Amino acid sequence: MNYKVNFQKAKRNYMVLTFDDVEDGKQIEKTILVGMPKKKIFDMLMDLQDTIKLNGEPEDEKEKSQRNRQIIDEVYELVSVILSNNMAGEKITVDWVSEQMEFGEMKEFLAMYVRFCKGEAAAPN
Repeated sequence: MNYKVNFQKAKRNYMVLTFDDVEDGKQIEKTILVGMPKKKIFDMLMDLQDTIKLNGEPEDEKEKSQRNRQIIDEVYELVSVILSNNMAGEKITVDWVSEQMEFGEMKEFLAMYVRFCKGEAAAPN
């Protein structure tokens, strides 16, 4: 017995994000359709969680500053990878994210992204 599964025709849901951007010197509205996470994104989320929950408090201000810088860098990288998981296959760089989004906006985006993922997991059809 043969079974045929064509993943090209599978229904996929996307989170639609809209940004103001500049292309060729002109102000444009950029839309990015972000898909459900892949393994790399889950791994990065777990790594970020581990970094945030490192055992013990930093011993001095320098160590605290280094940990905060590491968390910030990991958040920017995570958002870049999530946005790069888009329908157009466009690579979104950390530099682009840093120009487009403030840290608070990234925090809000990550909260919405988690809700999007949980909603899809709760109702996969």
